[in-house]
Amino acid sequence: MATISKGSAARPTTTEGAAYVEVPLENATPKEQKSSRHKKCHIKKLLSEAALFFALLLIVGAIILHTRQKSHFGRMNIGRGTKLKQQQKENVTDIILPLEVVTAPAVAALSTELVNEDCLECIAATITGNKPGMCGKSPCGIYRIYRPYWQDAARTVQAAGVEDYESCVLNSDCAAAIVRGYMKTYPVDCDGDGVIGCKDHIMLHLLGPTGCVTNPLKAIFQTRMDECLRVKAFE
Repeated sequence: MATISKGSAARPTTTEGAAYVEVPLENATPKEQKSSRHKKCHIKKLLSEAALFFALLLIVGAIILHTRQKSHFGRMNIGRGTKLKQQQKENVTDIILPLEVVTAPAVAALSTELVNEDCLECIAATITGNKPGMCGKSPCGIYRIYRPYWQDAARTVQAAGVEDYESCVLNSDCAAAIVRGYMKTYPVDCDGDGVIGCKDHIMLHLLGPTGCVTNPLKAIFQTRMDECLRVKAFE
């Protein structure tokens, strides 16, 4: 039978058939305590390494799955895009627009009208009664083209004498080119009906690109415009 001396850690005897006696850690020798702690640390380390390895496997698996899905979705998008292009080709009809109409802002409204001769006459009739007008103390033609207006339009206009404000606004061809250039520069749907037509050109000419949307015409200009548009069959 094994004996345990007081104050010492119990140890299993070498006697055959002797029972193993569990000894609390606080009663173990420093060497045994150190050994026990070492075993626990080793177990924790193994568990941590196993957890890291498992997490790494999950990350690798997720990357592989994402790569395969991305390729698959890409093929789906390509197929969908091809079908959409085919549908667009089937629905599009041939539309031939005059060069003056095809400006970046005007593409939004395919019904945009050119500033033709009839519309030019209505612009002049509305603003001056088709008579030479004055801009301050200087004559500025039947369209009453002010200098800032001319400056905005002249950058996009190629016409004889366009670089000289005083002579251009008094020349019918040059002044008409300036008006058309201004309408090209600011293709605004002033009345908000979805179409940029002669009425919009007249309002734009009188009120500018912002004012024509927010402000009404004065009564005299409104009356002249309505009458000319009626006579020229614009409305």
